[in-house]
Amino acid sequence: MLFQDTIAIIHTQFGPYHFARAKAIAKLYSGKVRLIQLASKEIQRDWVVDVEQSELITIAQGTLESIHPNVIARQLVKCLNEILPNVLVIAGYAHPAMRYAALWAKSQGIARILLSDSQQQDRPRNFITEGLKGIWICRNFDAAFVAGANAALYLNKLGFPLHNIWRGYDVVNNHHFALESERIKGFTPEQRDHFGVPKKFFLYVGRFSPEKNLLRLLLAYKLYRQQLGQEAWSLVMVGGGPQEAKLRAQAQQLNLLDVIWPGFQQVDKLPIYYGLASALILPSLREPWGLVINEGMACGLPILISERCGCVPDLVFPGINGYVFNPFRVEQIAAAMAAMTAKSDLQRHKMGNASSRIIANYTPETWAEALSDCIHNICV
Repeated sequence: MLFQDTIAIIHTQFGPYHFARAKAIAKLYSGKVRLIQLASKEIQRDWVVDVEQSELITIAQGTLESIHPNVIARQLVKCLNEILPNVLVIAGYAHPAMRYAALWAKSQGIARILLSDSQQQDRPRNFITEGLKGIWICRNFDAAFVAGANAALYLNKLGFPLHNIWRGYDVVNNHHFALESERIKGFTPEQRDHFGVPKKFFLYVGRFSPEKNLLRLLLAYKLYRQQLGQEAWSLVMVGGGPQEAKLRAQAQQLNLLDVIWPGFQQVDKLPIYYGLASALILPSLREPWGLVINEGMACGLPILISERCGCVPDLVFPGINGYVFNPFRVEQIAAAMAAMTAKSDLQRHKMGNASSRIIANYTPETWAEALSDCIHNICV
């Protein structure tokens, strides 16, 4: 399939997920793919990536939040004037520089594609603000490439036509996670002991921050342990963030001595924990999508997930590859954990296989195919 000469993809910062997707589109696209990040760092990200400087254009060195948006916007427009792409792919519209880029592209007659995983439940919505947002998006973007069904419905509610929305934006490098976790699953008991994890455990991976609902998770885990006694699994919490001290203190207060805290792990280390886990749990109050679910499913794990997570309609099917719960109800979270524990090893293995089959439709390759089709349709 032939396209125009140059695609430019703009993110606030490029991480491992973005590079996996960029490599896939570069293989499929006959022209140039230019990768642009607004800043070299973000406060909420602690990514370490191995990439040649020539492959990535960084608009501003330093932390995104500490640099004035107008400075970034001016430098971004200067960069785009030098590159002159035929298609501009823009991740979101919250940062002023992204809006500047969309307006610049429109003034140049350049096709504009919005990347988005926002959904209705992300936060309380103001009717007037949403109306203005919808008008702006519809005027300044030709098409959208969104995470899944929830994101598509939200964008459509803002007035964006469904026939100009492509899905499948939120993907990870499934091959990396599947291959590495499969190797880990063959570990001997002695090798498992090296990582300090028990034979069976629920795994959480992510930031330790209020929207992740981890204080309720600990309360639910306490209730679950009281109900199941010796049959209860352990809980492993991989990550870090502003609530870490508070969470550790609560675990101690609740006498949850078998909660394990491995700390923040880079993407190359995560398959170790996925490979050794029995099930993945994500109890978030707000979660546009939930890429850790992609990772866990690629590793063949059953999923326990909050109904507030954007990926639920697309990825999690109760009784098939996991369970869905109300994150505000501690007893529901505990019940989901108990239901998973009650499954036999064979039943959980079957659920894990279902996860692997479902997530096979969400890869960097399918990402590239969907984006390519989107570009083709708006450029013909």
